[in-house]
Amino acid sequence: MSLLYRGNYYQRFDPVFKHITGKKVTELCFGDTIIAEHCKKNGIAWNGIDINEDFVKNALKKGFTAEQQDLERNNTLPQADTCIICGSLYHFHKDQESLFRKMLDCANRVIISEPVINLSNNKGIIGKLAKASANVNGKTQAFRYTEKILLETIEELSKKLIFKYTVEQQFKKDLIIVIKK
Repeated sequence: MSLLYRGNYYQRFDPVFKHITGKKVTELCFGDTIIAEHCKKNGIAWNGIDINEDFVKNALKKGFTAEQQDLERNNTLPQADTCIICGSLYHFHKDQESLFRKMLDCANRVIISEPVINLSNNKGIIGKLAKASANVNGKTQAFRYTEKILLETIEELSKKLIFKYTVEQQFKKDLIIVIKK
């Protein structure tokens, strides 16, 4: 990941940190514990949910609250002030509405940080290699958002599920969006 972010992997979370509000965060598809560590330093309770057993074990070993769950099968999320998903929204592109309903039921504020510039969108060998290397739980995950598709998706869901959103900024490859009920 550090290579993909050209040495700025940890900095990609700075725009997310500044939009966290409240005393309780639920982070989906957390992978690492960077947001968890930020929350701990700032007296914010953090709960992570990920399908990857190794990520959950690592978070638990570090003393964080984490659960192994398949978000496509789970119907409810732990209540929080802020729900966060970073770099993983694309996994749910086939059933975005369901995930957005769960996130909005979980918290009044949702922070999305999603890559919109991706190697897998390239044509040729680089794009093919990037698509082939992306899998979760043995399932290939070749789809990636472009800025246009992500914003069209958010706009459509905002009308259907009744929420407001702001595009806060773009950091390198990632678009930062804050949703409020």
